[in-house]
Amino acid sequence: MRYAATYHAPLGETRIDLVSNTHTDGVPLLNRMQFRRTSIDLNAQSLPLAVAILTSHLCSEVFEFGSMKIANDYAAAIRHVLGPDVAISNVDGLNRNFSTGEIDVIAGRAGGTGSIPPSSDMAAMRVDWNGDFVSAETRTSASFSFGAVQTNALYFADATRVSIAVGLMAGRDRIRTLYVPGTVSPQLELISTALFMVGIELRLVG
Repeated sequence: MRYAATYHAPLGETRIDLVSNTHTDGVPLLNRMQFRRTSIDLNAQSLPLAVAILTSHLCSEVFEFGSMKIANDYAAAIRHVLGPDVAISNVDGLNRNFSTGEIDVIAGRAGGTGSIPPSSDMAAMRVDWNGDFVSAETRTSASFSFGAVQTNALYFADATRVSIAVGLMAGRDRIRTLYVPGTVSPQLELISTALFMVGIELRLVG
């Protein structure tokens, strides 16, 4: 899959377009992820990793994130998420880049992050997000809460993966520990290992 990241200033919206799929030469019916009301660094090494976590089930044989050079360790983490048979394009093998561990990040769906404990030795960044106003299950907007980030990423991944991705986008390459709501599963253990490869500890909390 080839991706393109752009920022649309009038809406304050970061867009991740799924441009083409190298295996099927096709894309999903919905091929744009949107993140509004947040400042996302389009050059941060954590961004392609976040996108890989959200769209791992859609990527075929090649992962290409625009013209961005991906650091060697972040490329290894992306490959761990996508699988060993996926080729990562534009890898800078001489760039050994890790997260600097300056901040802890608490990320989750709006209205659901209150039980997440902050770090004891540093101030934590808290970021929450919301999806559509109307629930697909109930067909109402009951219990809807606005978050700092508005996104349609729930159409691509479950809430835990969206929280991980939003946390990575907010904390960029400075995260030490990322707290998100969720329960242990083989898929999340795989993502946890990938994040650890670049110096980020993932903690799932109920």
